[in-house]
Amino acid sequence: MLFCVFGTLAFAQAASLTIAYEDKAIYVPGSEVLVKFTIRNDTGRTYRFKLAENRMFSVDLEVFTLTNQALPPARQFTTQRTSNQQLYYRDVALEPGEEFSFVEDLSDYVALERTGVFVVRAAFYPELVTEGPELRASNTLSLTIQPDLRGNELVQARIDQATGAILERRALPPDEVVEYTIRALQDRAWNRYFLYIDLEGLLLSRADRARAYRRLSEPDQRARLELFAEQLQNRITDPQLSAVPSDYEMIRTTYDPVEGNVIMDLQFSNPTFVEVRRYTYFLRRRDSVWYIYDYAVTNLGTE
Repeated sequence: MLFCVFGTLAFAQAASLTIAYEDKAIYVPGSEVLVKFTIRNDTGRTYRFKLAENRMFSVDLEVFTLTNQALPPARQFTTQRTSNQQLYYRDVALEPGEEFSFVEDLSDYVALERTGVFVVRAAFYPELVTEGPELRASNTLSLTIQPDLRGNELVQARIDQATGAILERRALPPDEVVEYTIRALQDRAWNRYFLYIDLEGLLLSRADRARAYRRLSEPDQRARLELFAEQLQNRITDPQLSAVPSDYEMIRTTYDPVEGNVIMDLQFSNPTFVEVRRYTYFLRRRDSVWYIYDYAVTNLGTE
């Protein structure tokens, strides 16, 4: 009995499995999502395992909603796992402290057709999926799948017309994100303006819009977001958000690892007076980048 217990513990401690994104990107339905598996020998002896040529017989990848509902498997995964075929594999030996890594596309395992925030889990089978026990990953990954807005020129144009440079989102602090957005608004540079705007979050911040949006099909939701971006630019909706200030002053910034608030006083010049409004911008952090998803405005009077 003691031999069986020690034997099980020795196997459990023979190696560790971790997963990470190979090339973190913005994902939309149907995106390639590359996940890197790393197996490490944490013991003082050689660790041996089998690695299938078709990795689907060596690993599992699963995706769950935040309510722990599993997304369905990809058709390719189901076909491969249920087909009658010869399995080819190679033996791998890791010496103490050595690692072995390989990359798999999550979309080959799970049907990534929904938008939202999900959790990715993984397992590795040292004796192939048809044989012995599994080795579970020591960590999980957060996966955000956004609506596909590639057809929306307002949002997806990534060329800075002033410099010709490719626009890329950076891990700026919340106050710099808001200042960047206001400066883009002053320049009427809409491609830069929308860079850190969470369009869907902004649309859902109003109850009436949210109810109507959630009743739409996924293609109609994408079309609604495109229209929403155009309406923001033309000040048809949320005119205070896209009103162009003549000047601004930073008042206060507070944030934790996920949520942030930035308070700014914006000045709007008129022929005979200057109107001052206090804006509170609400931001949410996603994949190290802060996005503006809501705002509030208070009129402070005129100067």
